[in-house]
Amino acid sequence: MALFRKLSRPLLLPPTLHSRLLQNIILIASCLILLLFFLYNLREPEPTQLLPYQIYPQANDSIHHTVTEFLPISVQPGTDTTRELCDSFPKHVLTRIQPILKTGHGDNKEKLNAQMDSTSACFTPDELIIFSDLDEKIRNHHAIDILAHLPSSHYNATTFKMWEEYLAQKEMQANGILDTEAQVKHINGWALDKFKFLPMMERAWAMKPNKDFYVFYETDTYIFWDNLFRFLQTYNPDANIYIGSPSPGRRDPKRGDQGTLFANGGPGYVISRGAMKTLLQRATGPYGQYTDDPLSVKFSYLNHDDECCGDSVLGWVLWELGIPMHGHWPMFSDYGLHDIPFNDQHWCQPLITLHKTSPKDMVDLFSWEFSQRKSQRPLLYSDVWEFHKPGTVPARENWDGGRFDAFEPPPEAVIESSKQCSHACGEDPGCLQWKWEGRDRGKCILLGSLQHGRARKAEKEGNDKETWVDYTSGWVEEHIKDWRKKQQCDVVKWVGASVERKF
Repeated sequence: MALFRKLSRPLLLPPTLHSRLLQNIILIASCLILLLFFLYNLREPEPTQLLPYQIYPQANDSIHHTVTEFLPISVQPGTDTTRELCDSFPKHVLTRIQPILKTGHGDNKEKLNAQMDSTSACFTPDELIIFSDLDEKIRNHHAIDILAHLPSSHYNATTFKMWEEYLAQKEMQANGILDTEAQVKHINGWALDKFKFLPMMERAWAMKPNKDFYVFYETDTYIFWDNLFRFLQTYNPDANIYIGSPSPGRRDPKRGDQGTLFANGGPGYVISRGAMKTLLQRATGPYGQYTDDPLSVKFSYLNHDDECCGDSVLGWVLWELGIPMHGHWPMFSDYGLHDIPFNDQHWCQPLITLHKTSPKDMVDLFSWEFSQRKSQRPLLYSDVWEFHKPGTVPARENWDGGRFDAFEPPPEAVIESSKQCSHACGEDPGCLQWKWEGRDRGKCILLGSLQHGRARKAEKEGNDKETWVDYTSGWVEEHIKDWRKKQQCDVVKWVGASVERKF
């Protein structure tokens, strides 16, 4: 007799599942469920729905009738002292609008002096906030070390190696060896700059709370204050407003990898009272205690040695908080004075800020701007053209006339010299100036806008550094006269919010 008998059905199955048919049905159903699960995971992800605040503002140009805040003045350029020019500055506006200059100890001193003699010349120490990376005197102003009171996490984090340079700079100050070759060699002021932006928001509000607008600018920023004050008359300070010249920033992986924008710090940017409150708001518990960190700690993970720029970090934080940027280029311009391409986009539009402005241009613009106060309309690009009048000489050797609105001569044209390049421009009514890249390159470039350009000597280029290029530029006076006659500024074109230029 067998010790063990083969079981006819599994012991663990309940009696109701002993049927072979039912077992097959369960097996097939299980396979179908697994298949459906696999196909579900292979499906195309649904596009991320964009919330309203994630759509950048787009607005048509406007013809707002603004009024000047400045007192009437009649002066001659270059003949009046800074004090006399500043007598007409509307100090009452500073109860509503807060200027904030960002600099660094390592900034070029010639540029800083020009800034204090022009854009920032009319402000008393109580009216202007200056943020830097070192506590020190700038003229009769106190520059605040905005990095000094950040939490120790910034100093200890392994991704913040640049803090070593900040601490080294403070040690140099204590030892009296600042402004020496050691500092220039070892302190990278640009690398420290990115850490200033978020704490600047907190400190500016703490020092001057509830202003209508906060205007942030840099050492080489020139601001036409009358135009800026007029422009801000068109905005509600209690709305979430963040204004500037748009630059491409991070992509947002949580929202369909959408590209984002930030206001370039060089041309300056404006943040409203409403936006500052949103930026600095902290959640609280039932008994009033804060339940989250302050701004500069909450988003400190964005600041690390691989991050390029603090203005990009600020733009991303505002984006995360639901405040997209109002792009008002070219009124907020990232060009220097001599780089402006005067054309349809740069003629009847008010000019609010310039970037990369040379020290001489800063001081000259300041005196000239005050001499224009007799006009009741804002200063336009066309006025700035009259100020330095590019295109009043036929040709300049060792001169690069610019690069905007460039096009090539007709393919049938034989051009082997600057003289032939000049002739080709003269034959084309749409050509206002030309540029000959000579020597080994031998290239003629025609330009459809007016640019002043800058001196540029012959230089070597290419991988072997054996290719020589020199530059000669020229202007066609008759074409310029004809073009200017057509550019009538009967209406001031306040440029509406747009980001098309950057996207």
